[in-house]
Amino acid sequence: MPMTDGPGVRGDRTVVLVHPCATRRRSVQPWCDLPLELIAVGSPLARAGYRVRIIDQRIDPGWRQALRGELGRSPVCVGVTSTTGPQLRHALEVSQAVKAESDVPVVWGGIHATLLPEQTLERPDIDFVVQGEGERTFEELVAALERGGPVGDIAGVWRKDGGRIIRGAPRPFIDLDAEPPLDYGLVDVARYTRTVFGVKRLSFSTSRGCTYPCAFCYSTVVHRRCFRALSPDVAVAQLEAFTRRYGVRGIFPTDANFFLDLDRARAILEGVVRRGLDLVFTRLHIRFDTLRRLTGEDLKLLERAGVKCLALGVESGAERIRRMLHKPIDEADLHAANARFRSSSIMPMYFFMLGFPTETRPELKATVDLFMKLAADNPRAYVSVNTFAPFPGTELFELAVAEGLTPPTRLEDWFSFSYRHLGAHGAWLSDSMRRTVAMLDFCSFFASDRGYVTPFKQTHPLATAAARVYAPVARFRMRHLLHHAPLEIAAARRLGLYGDGG
Repeated sequence: MPMTDGPGVRGDRTVVLVHPCATRRRSVQPWCDLPLELIAVGSPLARAGYRVRIIDQRIDPGWRQALRGELGRSPVCVGVTSTTGPQLRHALEVSQAVKAESDVPVVWGGIHATLLPEQTLERPDIDFVVQGEGERTFEELVAALERGGPVGDIAGVWRKDGGRIIRGAPRPFIDLDAEPPLDYGLVDVARYTRTVFGVKRLSFSTSRGCTYPCAFCYSTVVHRRCFRALSPDVAVAQLEAFTRRYGVRGIFPTDANFFLDLDRARAILEGVVRRGLDLVFTRLHIRFDTLRRLTGEDLKLLERAGVKCLALGVESGAERIRRMLHKPIDEADLHAANARFRSSSIMPMYFFMLGFPTETRPELKATVDLFMKLAADNPRAYVSVNTFAPFPGTELFELAVAEGLTPPTRLEDWFSFSYRHLGAHGAWLSDSMRRTVAMLDFCSFFASDRGYVTPFKQTHPLATAAARVYAPVARFRMRHLLHHAPLEIAAARRLGLYGDGG
């Protein structure tokens, strides 16, 4: 039942928000982070008197029955968050389920809908798109839908009018400090706790966006290279209230770059120490150029504040690729920093990517050599390797198109884009490069012992033992870029142990 602009008045002040699964196989995930994006848009509605129901496919095997029950209340609308890749399959499944049983409006938001609002609205089972931050935009849209009649123009809302798609005017970013704390009571917070570094932890956000021009990153489009953050006093006060209310010590800030404003980061960590909060920051993201600015006193502050891991994107072992990505890193400085961490209680985590447009086999080899050396030189280092996913609107997406990628013309064609799978079959790479990237993606789990024995994972002892046996084979494959006869990779895929492409 497709919707057009102007549904009738809704009888129940209920708003349903759905978080789809992020993997190809829809199954209950053993752990996942709080659906902060849905809590953020739901909190203003709850304060305005709406009944907000969040359904999370990731943890609720009965999500379909729960959704059907909510549709029976004639909610104002159903909101669905979206991320480019396999999650879109399940987001679309939710939209289709709504339209099969009701005329309730379906509203999409999130990364993918923000990147491609017009293409998203071409689907008959999606009625509105909230582009960008949703707090004010979604609240105004919900109020208009509740009133009934034509929705009209709302900044940030894309809508349908007959056969036309109407573009919403851009909406300014909100002032995070001016927003009340999120209403985490909208979900069962206990279901999102996870034990990391020996403590229970939850995800939390103190900032949004990033000012850097990384050529592969969707943030340059979604956040328009604008950094917004809680002031230190507000951040510390919210951290204290949050951890005390839910009885956790561990915090995982989802900030893309916690240290972008170094003075702010220092003030937050100093406030945590001064208040004696006894927190554990399980991972903080930092750029390498900022890491180089950290003094010895800064590292001591991080340790006192409970920082256990600093994560930074190296991305490639090839200088040409790093220049292309706008990630200037001097390898000598990187190795010096890695050595510096050997005498620190802080674990370094290095992110790499494989399969960039124009990347060559020697450049892939340079990446392998670099991440294996970092792991060998510092046994406490953790290496995370993913495949390149071209996000629409980014600089590297255009390069991928120039190298052979045909831009998807339908929402469904984006299902295969994933950090675990070369979207569109890696059309920007040669067949040999695609096979090599697929091999490296799998084998990189075994680059060091921390790939399968790590504070971030709870791995079954038998799986750990099998990994130790296979690790030398994986490392031999990587060192020599041997992608032939990958029987073990095929077996892992068949068993559902690896791979989550579309």
